Amino acid sequence: MASITELLQAGVDADQFLVGPAVILLQSASNYSNTGEAADAMPEGIEDIINVTTAVAMTANGWEYLGYTENVNPSRNRTVVQHDSDQEARVKTVHDAWENTLTVTALETTLAKISDFWGGSSTSAAAGASPDQTKITIGNPSTISNRRVAIVFIDDSGYCWAWVWRKCDLRPTGGPTFTRTGRVEWPLEITCKSDTRVSDVDDRVLRVYKTDASIA
Repeated sequence: MASITELLQAGVDADQFLVGPAVILLQSASNYSNTGEAADAMPEGIEDIINVTTAVAMTANGWEYLGYTENVNPSRNRTVVQHDSDQEARVKTVHDAWENTLTVTALETTLAKISDFWGGSSTSAAAGASPDQTKITIGNPSTISNRRVAIVFIDDSGYCWAWVWRKCDLRPTGGPTFTRTGRVEWPLEITCKSDTRVSDVDDRVLRVYKTDASIA
């Protein structure tokens, strides 16, 4: 099985060299169907997201590395409405809605991955540039694509975990932070929505997977 080091160093390339405690993966928009639960390709296990033997994202299922991440903070809370009157006590408090968010700090990522959350176009070659360069262009997209998001990490005991949100949109909460050590941090907030196409109300937002044994 893969070692902890192998898994956490998965997908390293020239633009993405920092190793963090977890990796964040997105499912390609082309693999995310807007109609029909069966066409969703929601993973049934960790092996549908990442190959823990070779630490490779399951690209056949549309998964790709956004990059390493830290400061991962999933938040799920319930909002309520309070009905008051001219009495001292509230008359009634009723459930309003669930809120689900995921805030992360993405570490060094490639240009193509940056365009995923900044709404840029695909990378292309910078014509006539010397040295050779690539570029993305960023504007104001007219639509927001829903994506599936997975956070994969290995705990101190060597167990592999995967948190998978069904229906998300990504947005930066600020620009990148360039540190004097050469590290670049991208603050992101991800809104995790309920996928009402799924008949089981308890399976509309999030699934958490964990291996039953250490893979270290």
